[in-house]
Amino acid sequence: MASDEEHPAEMATVLDGPEIDDRTVLVVDDDAVTRARLAHLLRSNGFLVVTAESGEEALVLFERLHFPLVITDWSMPGISGPELCALLRAVPSPLYTYILLLTARTDKDAAALGLESGADDFATKPFDSRELLARLRVGQRLNSMQRRMVETEKRLREMAERDGLTGVLNRRALDGRVQAAYSYFLRGGPPLSLAILDIDHFKSINDQYGHQAGDKVLREVALRIEQNLRAYDTVGRYGGEEFLLVYPDTPMDRGRAAAERIRSIITATSIPAGDSQLKVTVSIGVVTLQPTYRGPLSQAIETADEALYIAKKLGRDRVVASILPTTERVDTGSITTELPTEMMKPGAVVPLTIRE
Repeated sequence: MASDEEHPAEMATVLDGPEIDDRTVLVVDDDAVTRARLAHLLRSNGFLVVTAESGEEALVLFERLHFPLVITDWSMPGISGPELCALLRAVPSPLYTYILLLTARTDKDAAALGLESGADDFATKPFDSRELLARLRVGQRLNSMQRRMVETEKRLREMAERDGLTGVLNRRALDGRVQAAYSYFLRGGPPLSLAILDIDHFKSINDQYGHQAGDKVLREVALRIEQNLRAYDTVGRYGGEEFLLVYPDTPMDRGRAAAERIRSIITATSIPAGDSQLKVTVSIGVVTLQPTYRGPLSQAIETADEALYIAKKLGRDRVVASILPTTERVDTGSITTELPTEMMKPGAVVPLTIRE
């Protein structure tokens, strides 16, 4: 890196910080005097500066950290200014970089070549300080506008993927996430667990307390689920008062434990709705796909739904877990007479297997 002994702390802050400041400029010039003059001018006007003495060094720095603003000389040994512009444009980045090319050439061919190589603007050498700063301000405005467009696009995309009431993934986005997790599993990934959660007696809540109370319950249940997921887990609204949870890299015992934790958290604290405090319980059906499973995704979800049905049949407020593939079969009609008494209690985790 070009020597910048007067500002080592600034250089370290820029290069090692969590994200780059939009006032940061990468100055590239093989002439030490020009580099120093540019750095002093920019710092005196509120910019943060990183310098490089060659196109090769600049490219290494840029691949390490996206710079919103770049000033580069045209004539340098090795990689020239226009070549550097083209190389910087080829580096993938979510945000735009404004590139200002410095050159002693004033002919139209030079201007066309510089712009075609990827530069946004150019200034002649020796440069005028006021003009150069004005051109950089233009770059800042363009970058700011582009950033706002990216943020707006991100918000619109999130709005299109989110359920309007609960804020979790809507059914369309959820289907995509589930399919992606299942595809990864089929490519040799670790066990995958899916869970369907249903709010018990939800119709009665709507009938007795009104739909606003029902909406409050849906939002609060969704929030409690989200707050108790790992970063790579997924939850979405599956339909009505049902939510589908996706647990990648989760064997049966951990999937069942994760579902039980969510059930107990939802049940532990009443949900305020107007003047009422609603005691809400949920039933959850879990299916874990073993690495040998090669059936369709629809069968896995149907199995989780069967487990949920059994949880409801056993009196609700409980987790029922199943596994695929397996050779055993559960008779849902006689299940209540085959379980130990402790498994009939609310909150009990019932480890069941359902045939593939």
